Amino acid sequence: MKVMADVKCHLRELETQVAGLNPPSNPVNLGNTGLLSLDPSPDKLPLYYQLLDCYTWMEKVHCYSTIMHSLFSGNNLKRSSISLPYSAKRRRPASLNHNVPQQQVDMLIQGVNQMFQDMTLNISRPFGNNAVVQVTLGRVLRAVVTFKGILIEWVVVRAYNEPLLDEDGKVDLYTPSQYKVFQKVTDNANAAMLNFCSPGFSDLSIRSFFTWLHSFVSLFTDVCKRCSNHLHNHMPPTWREFRTLDPVHEECKA
Repeated sequence: MKVMADVKCHLRELETQVAGLNPPSNPVNLGNTGLLSLDPSPDKLPLYYQLLDCYTWMEKVHCYSTIMHSLFSGNNLKRSSISLPYSAKRRRPASLNHNVPQQQVDMLIQGVNQMFQDMTLNISRPFGNNAVVQVTLGRVLRAVVTFKGILIEWVVVRAYNEPLLDEDGKVDLYTPSQYKVFQKVTDNANAAMLNFCSPGFSDLSIRSFFTWLHSFVSLFTDVCKRCSNHLHNHMPPTWREFRTLDPVHEECKA
């Protein structure tokens, strides 16, 4: 009780002293704290108007998407709104590039084999109907070209002194070359295979690929068309342009 009486006494003294103070004649400088009571102007903070535009835009998108959904659902999977009988529809013929007679592939490979005197192609079928072609290009390189029907599926290029058969006497389809040069040529050969692939003109695509592969007969003697040097980073030009067959270093083709 004594403590509460002391607090009450001190409060009375404080009120008496505050009441006896004179008000200041000059206004007190509040600094930046005086701006706290001011409302921000809408032109400096256009957040409300931006949100309003956003909501309006979302409403329009929702409305348009609803209309488009109703239109597409009424004409599902049809290229035309005209209904035709089933017999009048023209069906695209099925692709038969993966299922062709062996004689057709053999004749195509024999025709390519007669195009070049310094490149020999030996065809075999160790895994059924699909052909595997062993390519020998001069005394420069050897390659294994795997077919799927009449389309090329995989290419592996090795040095001339590297075998194409494994320890069991079967054609080795996947083991890469131990030389970095022919590893680069393998990567580029698969890129060329994809570039020349044309299911509608399979004969032309096969001839174009083997013509491109034949350009590596001068792999170690060609000069880069960009830098005019034989070697770049101790590597010959391992890239050939698809149209002109010009030799180019990997670093120079970019």
